[in-house]
Amino acid sequence: MLPGQTPAEEFATLADEIAHSLLHQQERRAETTKRVRETEAGAVAFVVCEAIGLETGSAAVDYIGLCGGDAKLLSESLEYVQRTATLILNSIGADDSSAPPA
Repeated sequence: MLPGQTPAEEFATLADEIAHSLLHQQERRAETTKRVRETEAGAVAFVVCEAIGLETGSAAVDYIGLCGGDAKLLSESLEYVQRTATLILNSIGADDSSAPPA
């Protein structure tokens, strides 16, 4: 755990790193900018934490803003964010999915 991090923030950091691993390997890494990669991973971490009820304050939103993420970029990445968050949630046995109801 980083100094000053709560357990929820530590989990969010782990979710962010797992999202990078799932989203940004091989050819997709070359196809995206650092801004896109950081925004997508931060958004995945936010969705995962929200879905399981972890309070991380404004950390994810602040981080996405620091990376230059915005509503347009998030909208363009929504499918990747939803798919990856759902994969993580399913992997940890969470009952909720980030995907919208059908």
